[in-house]
Amino acid sequence: MNCTTITITTLALSAPAVLAGGYSTYTDRNSFEMNTGALSIEDFESEPLGNFAPPTLLDSGLGIALPVGSVDSYIGAGNPDNFGFENTTLNGRNYLAFGRNIPVAGAPDMPQTGAYSAEFSFGGQVNAFGFDLSGAEFLVSAIGFNVSTFNNGQLIDDFFFPSDQLFSTRFYGIVTGDAFDSIRINLPVIGNTGVADYVAFDDVSWGVPSPSAMSLLALGGLAAARRRR
Repeated sequence: MNCTTITITTLALSAPAVLAGGYSTYTDRNSFEMNTGALSIEDFESEPLGNFAPPTLLDSGLGIALPVGSVDSYIGAGNPDNFGFENTTLNGRNYLAFGRNIPVAGAPDMPQTGAYSAEFSFGGQVNAFGFDLSGAEFLVSAIGFNVSTFNNGQLIDDFFFPSDQLFSTRFYGIVTGDAFDSIRINLPVIGNTGVADYVAFDDVSWGVPSPSAMSLLALGGLAAARRRR
């Protein structure tokens, strides 16, 4: 088992960050897709608005579960609940929202701690995953979030995405040298309210990247090995 904590930097368009251990990370969808080629995508447009109950396997092949902390999820459009969501979106209006209600009786302003998770599975091994995230408020409780990859239920890697996102829509993507069949997004709870924290995912993409992207990963791993000598 290879467990690695990685610091991720903001990227320029079309230039992936090739990291020791075989990772490229992206904060720009155009750059991500340029380097991966065609991937599967779930835009949630075929899902009816309203409550959504994971674990669920969608027609696209994307599986969705809430392993830790999340107690509410729904398909939405626009921002009717004022959670800071935006219509990201390349392919329509719908998105998938996850939340954690955190009531505090008699102490509505008490700071909250902890996290909740959304897990996506793919029905087979992949090396690339990306998503649009809206409504996150990392400046309040933590400057970023953790991501864990798994294969056959075994942890492959765990790493941290730094982010100063505050409500606006951001893209996050990774390409890995180690294949995985599920990925868990671990989101911190907002730290300044006792009400709730929600985020919205859209245009979730996954698959096996193009040979050129995997070549970049191999070169990055080779360079890291040479530096360690």
